[in-house]
Amino acid sequence: MRNIWITLSYEGTNYAGFQRQENRMTVQEMVENALQELTGVKTTLYFVARTDAGVHAYGQECTFYTESSIPGDRFIFALNRMLPRDIRVTQSREMEENFSVRRRNFGKTYCYLLSEERETSPFLVRYLWRTGKKLDIQRMNEIAGLLTGKHDFTSFRGNNSVPSDPVRNLYDITIKKDGPLYRIYVTGEGFLYHMVRNIAGALVDAGTGDMTKERLLSILASRDRRQLGMTAPAEGLCLLKVYFQPITKEGIEETMNLPLYPWCMGQPESSQS
Repeated sequence: MRNIWITLSYEGTNYAGFQRQENRMTVQEMVENALQELTGVKTTLYFVARTDAGVHAYGQECTFYTESSIPGDRFIFALNRMLPRDIRVTQSREMEENFSVRRRNFGKTYCYLLSEERETSPFLVRYLWRTGKKLDIQRMNEIAGLLTGKHDFTSFRGNNSVPSDPVRNLYDITIKKDGPLYRIYVTGEGFLYHMVRNIAGALVDAGTGDMTKERLLSILASRDRRQLGMTAPAEGLCLLKVYFQPITKEGIEETMNLPLYPWCMGQPESSQS
């Protein structure tokens, strides 16, 4: 049995999340259906991040087992011929049989995009939270600093989440301002359900002055989700990167500078003439 590793990008607006659900269209279902059509065998997709309905991804990582004779580096072309245009395979390769994207990764970087304005370009409306609030980035950075490190994030866990260890380690939270747009980059070894969106909501509260340092520390200590404010909407969130090497400051900076507008402002490398 061959083990194929694929990297997926998808625009999550039209899907009820990544993970397969009964009677709801998901990204996993679309890819598994394409694999079955391609190979003639029902195939299970193993993945790193269970992104929610409406959340996007640039670097979702998945594996599947197959007896197909298609070369590992050709699945990118075979699958993209069958998948809808809002789901793309960006890389495919064959790995050793025991390779697992779940067990081998060191963490992830997400970006949350929001605006101070109530209105925005129709080309951005699917990708950001229009807060309509004037924000103070200095206050936001102060709260971000308190959230960085290892904490019990029970208060930042979404309702109806699967029971799991609430202690998580955040390596970095970086906030970048570009006119009315704010990009919140959150890097950690693992995340709870709705955790990044709840962090984004708390940082907006900090930006308006509604979240002080003392209040945040009290909320963390309470381990009570009801003490926290609103969960930021799904459409502003994008999974940028899953790391398969130890995470470094340089690696995070490289991720934040990907040529991936609107979540990153990096420039693509110019071609050589």
